[in-house]
Amino acid sequence: MSCILLNRPTGSRMRLKWLAAIPCLALACASVQAADESTEAIAPTTAAAHNTSRRPMELGAASNFSQGWNPGTFQAAVQLPVRRFRDGIRWGEVERKPGRYDFDEPRTAYMAQIGQAGAHLTLTLNWGNPLYDDGKTPHSAEALEAFGRFAAALVARFPAIDRLEIGNEFNGGNFVNGPVAKAGLEQRRRYHLAMVRSAARYAKAVRPQVKVLGGATHSLPAGYLRPLLEEDVPPVIEGLAVHPYTTAIDQLQRQIAVLRRSARAAQVPLYVTEFASRDPTRAADDLLRAYATLSAAGVQEMDWYPLNERGDGHVPLLGRNQSLTGAGLAFRLVQSRLARHAAINISPDPFTFIHAFGPRTWALWGAPRPVFADGSIVRAFDATGSPLSVDGLQMAADRAIMLVGSKPLVLGTNVRVGCNPLIADSFYQFAYPDPVIPTNSQEPDAFERFIKIGRNKFALETMPGQQRRGVPWTPYLGLTDLPGLRLAADTVVFAGRTRRDTSAERPNPGATEIVHRYLVRQSDRLMIRASFAPTQASGPELRVSVDSNDRLLLQKSSKSRLTIEQEIKAKRGDRLSITLAVPSGAKAGQITYRIRLFDPKKCPDAVDALTN
Repeated sequence: MSCILLNRPTGSRMRLKWLAAIPCLALACASVQAADESTEAIAPTTAAAHNTSRRPMELGAASNFSQGWNPGTFQAAVQLPVRRFRDGIRWGEVERKPGRYDFDEPRTAYMAQIGQAGAHLTLTLNWGNPLYDDGKTPHSAEALEAFGRFAAALVARFPAIDRLEIGNEFNGGNFVNGPVAKAGLEQRRRYHLAMVRSAARYAKAVRPQVKVLGGATHSLPAGYLRPLLEEDVPPVIEGLAVHPYTTAIDQLQRQIAVLRRSARAAQVPLYVTEFASRDPTRAADDLLRAYATLSAAGVQEMDWYPLNERGDGHVPLLGRNQSLTGAGLAFRLVQSRLARHAAINISPDPFTFIHAFGPRTWALWGAPRPVFADGSIVRAFDATGSPLSVDGLQMAADRAIMLVGSKPLVLGTNVRVGCNPLIADSFYQFAYPDPVIPTNSQEPDAFERFIKIGRNKFALETMPGQQRRGVPWTPYLGLTDLPGLRLAADTVVFAGRTRRDTSAERPNPGATEIVHRYLVRQSDRLMIRASFAPTQASGPELRVSVDSNDRLLLQKSSKSRLTIEQEIKAKRGDRLSITLAVPSGAKAGQITYRIRLFDPKKCPDAVDALTN
């Protein structure tokens, strides 16, 4: 049995590659305590499949010692263990007189403690100094030079600093001020580059090995970051720091691939210096799933936000009494058992996520169904490291399972996943068309997604994200002539008329429609399960219709949540369309949606479970 390897190394686009004649990768480790990771007994092809030149992704924690030193928190972090911290420092607290740097307070000297513990620090430099530019974000020549000298003083004083992150969510409005905050996106990028250049010039004169990270963005805005990198000539940005809060975990690899479509972005490493969860019941799973996904995507660093309680709703690693939260337990599990390897995505289909950390450890999740494992070889654990019975394993979309074995195992032999009747899913299979490469070379989307306005059909284009003001900061699908319309993997936003609507050729435009069209691949009965829900309390009426070969099968309308559950008869080659429409020119706000198609005969008992 062979499987699909979703191979996404740094610097390459997302592509499916067949691992011909090689069994799906083995998993291994006798237990969570197993230490022998030798591959001597593995068949050469299987062992080779795990070999990668990529270094393991570092897992760190976003601390706030620059806002207040807490020895108890620091000791708990070191014991966790946190080997990389991501923190900041206030420039104005260090340079109170021009050219004089005093590290005489715990919150300006904490970096020495990090170094003494043998840990490393990604240091964010973002704040201004009242001595320059009235304390606003540095922008004048004088302030930029002083900013660079300050960076040099820091790296000279504290060897623990090996990465400088210049700026903090520089593309937003919360952490910039003064002229920089008022500037447009194009000028904002130039201000940022000036800060990066000054810091790099001065810091590297002191310690050339220090890496200087730029970008410093909230989300994954390819439309903002790609021009930034194009303007970085000669290049000084050695890595992009991003905070992908607004991207669902299972969409991270695809959105990173959109960013990497430019030659420069394909070469620059990514550093996720903040990642978080707001759900205490899911935080452990979110940490493990994100770590596996980002590691497989070739990211260099992932820092969980926050280390300790901040009061902002994000789940910390440490509680108020320094005890480990669920996220903290997952952090410890990853550090002890996964962080030695770069993950390889060996997912066999779009609905099953399996990431291998070396030949003997897997993290998996996906569409609900049972997982079967040979209990004499495999042990199973949840995201916190608690043991699970191998006799009752259940895969879930938002719950991670870690499998370890005493010797290599093969998917389909010693580890199997249960029957899956799901054949198409608008969320799992959401793709971003690339106009540069042939369609048959791109990752397939189960649905053809397009817009209809009246009788006219328009192909959706990939919009990179934050390419201008007023659009999402992540990639999405849209139409140049309809800038307010946005289709993401789980949401859609409608807009008013297009510029084409005002032409003499289109005097009376009809409703705006988003169509998901599925080409039936086999003759049989299909089950359609779909849901649409507006996020605003009042708005226009939504209309959803289902048709086959342009013949209407079903139509529903509502101003609130709308669901469809319909079994239909179909034959190979039929064109099945699910259409969401709002009245012409109406602004319906954001609408969440999910469309799934099932083959009821494939495994009847599993259909109900998959809708949970």
